[in-house]
Amino acid sequence: MVNSPHFASAWPGLFRSGWSLGVFVGLWLGSMDCVRAQRSLPLAASNLGVESCRDCHEAEVDAWERTTHATSIEKVIASELTQRLAEGMHLQPDGVVSHASCVRCHFTEESLASSVQITAGVSCESCHGGARDWIDEHNRKSLTRGERVQISRDRGMVHPSSLVDVAKGCFECHVVDDEQLVNRGGHPAMSDDFELYSWYSGEVRHGFLIQNSEKSVKSHTEELQPIPEARKRMMFVCGKLLHLGHTLRALALCSDPPVDKSGLPIRLKSGAYTMGVQHAMTARSLISDLERIQSMVEIPQINTALGVVAGLSFITGEQPAMAAASRELLRLADEFEKTVQGDDVRSIDSLIPAARRNRGH
Repeated sequence: MVNSPHFASAWPGLFRSGWSLGVFVGLWLGSMDCVRAQRSLPLAASNLGVESCRDCHEAEVDAWERTTHATSIEKVIASELTQRLAEGMHLQPDGVVSHASCVRCHFTEESLASSVQITAGVSCESCHGGARDWIDEHNRKSLTRGERVQISRDRGMVHPSSLVDVAKGCFECHVVDDEQLVNRGGHPAMSDDFELYSWYSGEVRHGFLIQNSEKSVKSHTEELQPIPEARKRMMFVCGKLLHLGHTLRALALCSDPPVDKSGLPIRLKSGAYTMGVQHAMTARSLISDLERIQSMVEIPQINTALGVVAGLSFITGEQPAMAAASRELLRLADEFEKTVQGDDVRSIDSLIPAARRNRGH
């Protein structure tokens, strides 16, 4: 372990109570089984395509078609960043369309004509799971809506009745934990200013199950609905807990040391900081956000989360502890959703950012 006054002085905001001054997050990879890497690549054979959703969810599909998720597919393939990334990762220029780290977050694949083909960018099944195993039950009108939701979830659907389940998919892509992709390929370690509520409400714009869950209906909404105030609060707090949990998971997967022999933060050739340093900065910011929320309303899950991160030692060899803290943050987000009502935390309204309006709207 190397203690570094240079590193400490360079990052005074990162070192407050409970934050060690060792080699910050230079974590070994000897126990990879204790932390799960970025989202698994969905099976192309499980995907049925956007058109399988349109009949019942036309409003949602129409909204999706105007989002960056839908329209960025060609831009991703042709962008200068992608070409630099392919060079840094020693891929052929068109290799990004088949590289697992790219496909799982940027493209939807289907099995067509006995071959795997990219058919869309980030689409319905990217967020809700491949529909092959659950779409028939999801569409069965002889069941109540509640029955259809439960059966579909049991068969693998990621249903928005669980905010946490859906939001985890957001952070699995918007918080990158592939170190080689970032440090060698030059991919950003995270989406700039990503925040769950403001991005969701401005980009995705689905209705959030406002109608009676027991009523058998063709679709849960005829028009896109505004997100209720109570739901906004839940998204905001769940987003902070999930974001920190996924950031800690990414830090637990870092192997490159974040400081050089002089104790200064390591930068990539592009001038950007390494993945470890970028995520460390984000973690500190998220912890400050949780402290601010807790100062306005007492939330048991946030109190526990702050205790968890205060006990971490960000030093070489602490990868298992970082991974365990990540899992606990994700568990606390799930517990918060199940035990707290949005109306109980209305005092945080001044903290919730405005919607990030989609360029397509």
